[in-house]
Amino acid sequence: MEVWHFVWVLAAATGLVSAGVAGSACALLAGERPNLWMLGDFHATLPLKAAALVIYAPMGLVSLGNETLEENPAFAICLLSLGVFWGFMQGVFIMTTFFGFT
Repeated sequence: MEVWHFVWVLAAATGLVSAGVAGSACALLAGERPNLWMLGDFHATLPLKAAALVIYAPMGLVSLGNETLEENPAFAICLLSLGVFWGFMQGVFIMTTFFGFT
């Protein structure tokens, strides 16, 4: 395995872990996991809810893909790949912003 393979896996893992931590923090504070229906009510905290949903989205897509793997494998693989790609991009953002990787 070459170094760039490791960096790609590290970026995807960083994005998925940060998504899971954000989802757990939101569940701890709000009492429920982030979902699309929490944006239906208009409150002053709506921008925070939207940010939590955007940060949690990769983990939500991966967990939904794992749940639907038995019923519809093609759709599940699309969800899994979208979630891992989103997690990869989120991980690249985190690693370049906070840790200075280039």
